[in-house]
Amino acid sequence: MLTLLHTSPVHVPVFDALRDMDHPGLVLRHVVDESLLTRARAEGSESVAADVEAVVAAAVAEGSAAVLCTCSTIGEVAEKTGAALGVPVLRVDRPMAAAAAAAGR
Repeated sequence: MLTLLHTSPVHVPVFDALRDMDHPGLVLRHVVDESLLTRARAEGSESVAADVEAVVAAAVAEGSAAVLCTCSTIGEVAEKTGAALGVPVLRVDRPMAAAAAAAGR
């Protein structure tokens, strides 16, 4: 199982469709918390660190092998949390940035 941490519900069907194209058997668990983005924008991304840690810890406790953070605003906090907990936390913006750099953009 893979847990996806979203800050908007609009991402859920997008990632379900991507999963269905390439990995139809993969179980996704979506966690949507719009307040994380609102607070991170207003108070800085570190202000949501405890909540992000709780999501990552719960994901692992529920059987997720990894967490994918789909929000670039809280991505760094999520990545740090994963490292601290020993859990793979991936940032959706890393491969996008690498692809843009490779394309010369």
